[in-house]
Amino acid sequence: MYFPSNMNFQYFFFATYPGYFLQILPFALLAGLVYLIIQHHKRNAMPLSKRIFGALFVSYMTGLVGLVLALDVIGHVWYQLLYHLEDDGFGIRMFAWNCNFVPDFFTHINSEMIANVAVFLPFGILYPLAKPEATWKKTLLSGFLCIVGIEILQPFFGRAFDINDIILDMI
Repeated sequence: MYFPSNMNFQYFFFATYPGYFLQILPFALLAGLVYLIIQHHKRNAMPLSKRIFGALFVSYMTGLVGLVLALDVIGHVWYQLLYHLEDDGFGIRMFAWNCNFVPDFFTHINSEMIANVAVFLPFGILYPLAKPEATWKKTLLSGFLCIVGIEILQPFFGRAFDINDIILDMI
């Protein structure tokens, strides 16, 4: 992510993993709240526990998609909200055709790989809690399809496709 030279210290924190999380958190919580409101107004309402787990899953998926596909856009929005500048110097990356089809995670582990694994752990917990008909096979298949879908879409959003991410995220 590109940051302008006149960037204040307050925004520097947003260029860290906790900062990325804090940037996406309000959007994820809003999505979960909207889900709860929609579920509340349906006639055949689910039990409260299923609605809460469903809202948590929607929040998680919103956060996940925001972190891996829309982080540049979210950073731009926050910079505009915090500093009210017309030209913030941000460039939104699109169409980066960087691809890694060779698994090499076993030769070097870095913080990005660890964060990648950690960000997908909640899927295996929240999906079966939010979906009453979920079996372990459906959970694995859904998780795999989600991971592969995100990896395939990443080059369109300025990120790289990496086979290591698919392998490590399925662990």
